[in-house]
Amino acid sequence: MIQLKLALHNLVKSKNQSLPFIFSNSMWVIITYIFLSMIYNTNIKTNSYGTVANYILKLGLVFVILIAALSTFYAERLLSKQRMQELGLYSMLGLTKRHLRQIILLENSLFYMICIIIGSTLGMTFSKLAFMSLKSLLGASSLHQSFTLLPLLYVAVIFAGIFILIILFDFWGLRKVNPINLWAKSSQPEKEPKSHILLAVLGIIILLIGYYISVTVRPTGAAFGQFIIAIMFVVVGSYLVFITASISLLKALKKNQNYYYKPNHFISVSNMLYRMKQNGAGLASISLLCTSILVALIASVSLVAGQKNLINLWSPRDIQIVSKAPLSTTANQTIHRLANNYQITMSQPQTLIVTTPVMGALSGNQFNSQFNTKTEYTLSSLDLKQYNHLQNTNYHLKNNEVLLYAPGSNYSQRHLTIRGRTFKVKPVQRFNGAFVYSHTIYKSIFIVAANKTIAKQLNPQPYIYAQGFNTHGTKRHQKQFAKTVQKTLNIDPGNFTSKYIMRDLLKAMFGSLLFMGILISIVMICATTMIIYYKQVSEGYADKDHYHIMSKIGLSKKETKKAIQSQVLTVFTLPIIGAVLNLIFALPAIKSVLTIFSMYNLKILLIVSLLTISVLIISYMLIYLATTTMYRRIVENPSTD
Repeated sequence: MIQLKLALHNLVKSKNQSLPFIFSNSMWVIITYIFLSMIYNTNIKTNSYGTVANYILKLGLVFVILIAALSTFYAERLLSKQRMQELGLYSMLGLTKRHLRQIILLENSLFYMICIIIGSTLGMTFSKLAFMSLKSLLGASSLHQSFTLLPLLYVAVIFAGIFILIILFDFWGLRKVNPINLWAKSSQPEKEPKSHILLAVLGIIILLIGYYISVTVRPTGAAFGQFIIAIMFVVVGSYLVFITASISLLKALKKNQNYYYKPNHFISVSNMLYRMKQNGAGLASISLLCTSILVALIASVSLVAGQKNLINLWSPRDIQIVSKAPLSTTANQTIHRLANNYQITMSQPQTLIVTTPVMGALSGNQFNSQFNTKTEYTLSSLDLKQYNHLQNTNYHLKNNEVLLYAPGSNYSQRHLTIRGRTFKVKPVQRFNGAFVYSHTIYKSIFIVAANKTIAKQLNPQPYIYAQGFNTHGTKRHQKQFAKTVQKTLNIDPGNFTSKYIMRDLLKAMFGSLLFMGILISIVMICATTMIIYYKQVSEGYADKDHYHIMSKIGLSKKETKKAIQSQVLTVFTLPIIGAVLNLIFALPAIKSVLTIFSMYNLKILLIVSLLTISVLIISYMLIYLATTTMYRRIVENPSTD
């Protein structure tokens, strides 16, 4: 069959484009299979808090499929432009549109089968390693893996759908083009884009608005929504800036005679200007993908590193019970009986009596009770006698003085106004009885007043009783004991905290987030690499005739090399600068989101950020060196296919 032979010939002949396409799609098959294997080939749903991890993995799977589809379409669009030349030649030799469609169908079918075979084989191989990593991150010894054909079936169906859409896309493009013009279409040059000053200015303004929102995000309930809005502005602004502002910049450089009329600048500026509309979108995509990699890794690693701090804040002791009245004698007897049943030794319980926390915002040295998007804190009050007893301290306070304990807020004012009364503040750094009421995301403030009367005036809410105690025994018995106490006494989950239960929940949540972040980062790195590679190859084929003509009129190999380096370095530098700039402005928003969960640690955030940026830059430079070599080889050899 001549169509099959031609399809195979195209794959082998165009190996510079075919092999990276196969490699990248095989990588996405591997990652997709690993996600599906973790969801369907493990008992994660029946594990402790596995429903949370399973849900997060499914979200990651959807994201991976979306990125894989978009990146594959991007590569296919560049591949189809090169394929047009081959199809144009075949049409001149007498093949009809039906024959050309058959070649496209067979070529993409071969791509699909090769990618599925390679990806599924390697996916099954690496899924064991991925499972061990997930098991370690979740800390779930009872997690086990089995083998079923369901993930393989889903992978085959998902990527069959992607490749069917690609085939239909190619058919549509072929339908609109007269076969006799296919050869000429493949070599049509890009038209010089127009300069849109207003759009360029608008893009810069939109980008700056996104940066401003990100920098001014405060750790309140509205932080998530503001961060999403900031992301939307940055995405739109980045595309406008890279497409329109870059064109305006290149035209400005073209008008600068001292800069423009130098061989390497003349060639690089001219080449980039004529294709910057397409280049700009590609550069913006690369920049945003790099930003996504940085944010995903930094956020997920910071969450995992800070979970211990969150557990300690939510409950200073192994078990904490909050109620509106002191626990009855019967309830305490039940707790001791259950402790004996599970061979648990309990410490002496300590009870903290405080006013029910009231939500509000801290503005300067004034606390305002409110519940809206500006809400950031919860405030409770207690008397000095109780604080001294719990802390073994000997503070003395006047009626106009208070002690203030606000972990994570760094309150430095000397005065505080609450409900119209101003008090002198003495900050304290330790309070063993502090806890987070109802596991709220807001930061806790504890005000210690001179006596109960003033404490009640500061916050006229009913008193609550927080009883906590430590336990000693095996981890399994401690978890079983905590679950049984909550169930037997019928305590609302918001008023009951067990460090061991909470640790399992956070490990399931943040461990799966880190697992997903790592896999998604690999996917985005592959997508970035593929976009860069195909952009370089596509431009290499578009530029080779120009360089060949210029070499005939006197352009030396040294000057060609300098021009290529100037152009490629400019193209590569802009996205990574944009990504680092985006991250710098995203860090305040990331800090605010982490602060909401009381998991912000400046040292961890900076270390993770610097390491992630360093790894990304090194990887980016390796991609730069590899694709530059490919670009130069194509350009310097006019006969390269």
